[in-house]
Amino acid sequence: MRFLPWAVCLLSLLAGPALAAGGLEVWPAQAEQGQPLLVKACPGQPAPGAEISLEGRRAPLAPAPGGCLVGAVGVDLDEPTGPALLEIRQGERVLLSRRLTIKARGYGTRQITVDGKFMELKPEDLARHQEETAKQKAVYASRLPSMLWSGPWQTPLDSAVVGVFGRRSLVNGQPRSPHGGVDLRGGVGTPVKAPAVGRVALVLDTYFSGLLVLIDHGLGVVSGYRHLSRAMVEQGRVVQPGQVIGLVGASGRVTGPHLHFDVRLAGARVDPLAWILASRQLDRWAR
Repeated sequence: MRFLPWAVCLLSLLAGPALAAGGLEVWPAQAEQGQPLLVKACPGQPAPGAEISLEGRRAPLAPAPGGCLVGAVGVDLDEPTGPALLEIRQGERVLLSRRLTIKARGYGTRQITVDGKFMELKPEDLARHQEETAKQKAVYASRLPSMLWSGPWQTPLDSAVVGVFGRRSLVNGQPRSPHGGVDLRGGVGTPVKAPAVGRVALVLDTYFSGLLVLIDHGLGVVSGYRHLSRAMVEQGRVVQPGQVIGLVGASGRVTGPHLHFDVRLAGARVDPLAWILASRQLDRWAR
């Protein structure tokens, strides 16, 4: 895979030292809003069912060499800044812990103009949106205990970023939620590929996101692909890296064709491009 321009500045993060004390490593050393955190825990004893816990958000851990455990948890875009407690828990028992400080990270703002029907929803459209949101939340709440993928992730579309992660949106002049993914350039019909092994958890035509596919990769990691013109997979099917899962489109609330790609870690919205790079570090720990 060739490196995209966004990767050049982020690659330096991989050289940063991990924190290590008491059998617990956290990477990267700095916890920031909208960024992934990787954990390698070596509790020194068997710990089946152990989980990462960060401020009430939990994710399973996978076995790694030497009796250690590895996994990931996200710092959400809107996570409060300040002191936070990261724990490795087995049920209600705390095996290891680390105090962190969550830092703010600015992503800027953007202004977009869309069809007015997406601003003031009719009662039936609002009811539809709420039902669609509930289905997606159910997927994000899933915690498959196994790590379905192995190796570093790939990009689903090898193209330029046209909408960066985390930007606060002014839609038709009104403030909206920050951008929970990245927009990748692509014409209608461009193939979208699975970045890693996972199980298709949801295929749904939605009001705002258009036709979407959600893939559950295990350990609380879920990737999303939105505004598709066509889905090429069915719910419940396992997909392989590089498999075409859909085609770029312009469905839902968009200003033009593109792929919206997002990743959630234990429900937290994180920069999917930062996660792709983080997956390399996780792969090193898991080997």
